[in-house]
Amino acid sequence: MEPTSGRDDRANESLSLFEGSLEYLKSAMTHTMPARPSSFVNPDRGRDEIPGECADELDGFDLVIADASWSWTERLFAPAAELGSRLYTIKACDWRTALNQKRPARDWFWPCRRLAPNYWERTFILPPGWMKTLPQLGMRPIANAINAWRKSLADPKPLALVISYPHYLRLRDWIKPDLLVYYNMDDYGFYWSTRRESVRNLERRVVREADLSVFCAGSRAAELARSVPEARDRIVHLPHGAPESAIAPRPLDLPADAPADLARLPRPYLGFVGSLEDRLDWPLIDRTALEFPQGSIILVGRAPKPAPRETWYQSYRRAIAQPNVHILGWKTQSEIGSYNAAFDVCLIPYLVDHPFNRAACPTKIMDYMASTRPVVSTALPECRLHGALFDIADDAEEFIAAIGRIVSLGSDDGRAKARWRAARSWTWRAASLKFLRHLSERADIRP
Repeated sequence: MEPTSGRDDRANESLSLFEGSLEYLKSAMTHTMPARPSSFVNPDRGRDEIPGECADELDGFDLVIADASWSWTERLFAPAAELGSRLYTIKACDWRTALNQKRPARDWFWPCRRLAPNYWERTFILPPGWMKTLPQLGMRPIANAINAWRKSLADPKPLALVISYPHYLRLRDWIKPDLLVYYNMDDYGFYWSTRRESVRNLERRVVREADLSVFCAGSRAAELARSVPEARDRIVHLPHGAPESAIAPRPLDLPADAPADLARLPRPYLGFVGSLEDRLDWPLIDRTALEFPQGSIILVGRAPKPAPRETWYQSYRRAIAQPNVHILGWKTQSEIGSYNAAFDVCLIPYLVDHPFNRAACPTKIMDYMASTRPVVSTALPECRLHGALFDIADDAEEFIAAIGRIVSLGSDDGRAKARWRAARSWTWRAASLKFLRHLSERADIRP
């Protein structure tokens, strides 16, 4: 067992949280966030104000986000509407996606909603192929809407276009922004496997031409810095933030009371929250259930669609057949925090060699951190950046051993306070502030 002084040393060191591009986390903890205007209700607003950077000196922008359909994109940029910028978010999809998602009838009429004094949202449902095959046609109504919004503003500010897919580059030529930002969440070459190389070439072009490229995953930021060395000083690693509403009011050295659907299950609760898909290491989950028969393996997420011929699905079926594995189904974002807080150990059992995992910044890193509960993860590149705050396992034996060690310590690994302070310092609002600071710097040096 690690000596108490050793754990304390690691907890103190963990306040820096990330290496290299994330050194700003320390300085973020020394400032007080400005009070929020009462006119805008942020879905991530917590019980108390969270420490962060002062935004008084930041430039204001007319900020267009194309596209904000993913929840974490919305969470990153929504606070900008409170921080001196005006926000216009685009949520676009094709007809088939809209039908599959059972979009409400109003979305088919391209509605524009004003969510707050400085926050607009526009929904588009467009023909299949509008983004990749015929962007010259599909992007036109989006460009027209952006230009109309700009004309409606009494005092236009510098226009910054944030594109979350490289295919949105076409918009740049039509709306002629003052600043172009590329916001990357994944390796999009894996999305469209038949066009993988062309997508990656387009992405490299976007990074080369953008004033700022923001990557939520450090591995992707490093990859593009190598591929496009001339843009290295314009590439930023900006990981996902912690949801303020889920941050524990104080560090939890012990698990919180269990939600009703967990209360009947035996502890320890070894829990995972997320999609139950091929990216998970199902043999590892199966083994965890066997190694801790007295406990409960809690999986919070939708069950996958049947794929009986897929090897991963066969492994999934074997794992969930264990008597102590429990699938609780999908939970809302407001509910997830209570499950994370009740876990004895939060798990990130992703396959290390899965290409999506290697290019990802799992949102559950900061979701778990907000709960302050112990975390055990496989050795994903992004998770390794948090090695002082939770356990990183290089193989199955280390994964099982780390869980066993935490459980033997009464589910207290001695790092709850460090995780709590890290979560409070790196909220979605803090991430948005950091983004605006980077954008202001690029605006200052652009000719």
